[in-house]
Amino acid sequence: MNGGGRTTSSKPSGEPSPARRDESATVQAQALLPMIWADPRHMPEQLAFFAVRRFGPRAAASVARRKERKPSAGDDELRQDAIAHGTRMTIADGAVLGGPFVIFMPVSFVAALLSQARMVLELAVLAGHDPRSEHRVEDLLVLQDVYPSTEAAAGALEGVKRHPPGGRGRIPRRTRWSLIVRMAAILGIVGGGEKRSRLQQAVSTAPIVALFLVGMVLPLIWVPALAVIYRKNTLRLAAKAVQYYTPGAAGELLRHRRRLPHVPRAAGLATVLRVFALAVVPFAAAATAVVAGVRLAGGFWGTALLVLVGVSLLAAGIWFVRRRSRRGDEESRSDEGRRRP
Repeated sequence: MNGGGRTTSSKPSGEPSPARRDESATVQAQALLPMIWADPRHMPEQLAFFAVRRFGPRAAASVARRKERKPSAGDDELRQDAIAHGTRMTIADGAVLGGPFVIFMPVSFVAALLSQARMVLELAVLAGHDPRSEHRVEDLLVLQDVYPSTEAAAGALEGVKRHPPGGRGRIPRRTRWSLIVRMAAILGIVGGGEKRSRLQQAVSTAPIVALFLVGMVLPLIWVPALAVIYRKNTLRLAAKAVQYYTPGAAGELLRHRRRLPHVPRAAGLATVLRVFALAVVPFAAAATAVVAGVRLAGGFWGTALLVLVGVSLLAAGIWFVRRRSRRGDEESRSDEGRRRP
């Protein structure tokens, strides 16, 4: 559709090259958030610019490596691999961070959006398009339903700063919350749309409010809930991107949609059981404290609630630290494998 075109920028000094270790979307989200705080009105545009600038070269390198590993793979198989990887990374970078610590919700949502954007850029590469072109920014905004057409997106981008000065996060709470809700709308967690009644806005934001409130007591409830939402909407975005860049190829993708991403049944079952166990532990601890006659604050109910929240946060923290440590070990092994001749 949109072929070449100017790139968002030649690689500035200090920009990580594709050959270096790919930083996770969570790390990149922390670098992007100050730009969003500095220009909250253009959050989707700043996110798209950043994604193409940081992940464009890496998307091309990822596709090249995938082709080297599977020289006989056809276009459909390569697309399915890119989508499976993108879906897994969206769940890992988005749902996991938001699960244990809901106060990091903006980082979680931005990380998920960046992972989805990288997947779209890889699909663009497979269709023969330059992932560093500013046309990919327009494509992302159209695929995310921010603008109805690339022409509308291009017109809107003319007045957007490419490199806004980083903000300090000191923006009104109402503006910050509206940004979070808008991120959630792009991710498909809540209903989107600019012109909505107050009732429609309230109904559309109810799911995220409910998850937030429940997550304050049981942080790990976010993990399975957001994982399901992210998987569904990332696959929906992937189908749109395939149809957009390779008209007619989406039919094959949709036929194999239920098998994406490729996650072993045993591993998936183990994850569900682990999350379930960690969710039950706080209730068991609260019940034990009550039965044992422990009274910490507020009598019967105060003690139960305090133990429930405290043990839940402790379990979530331990789980989160272990997962980060395991992921760091995996990245180190991956680096060693790439350095070997």
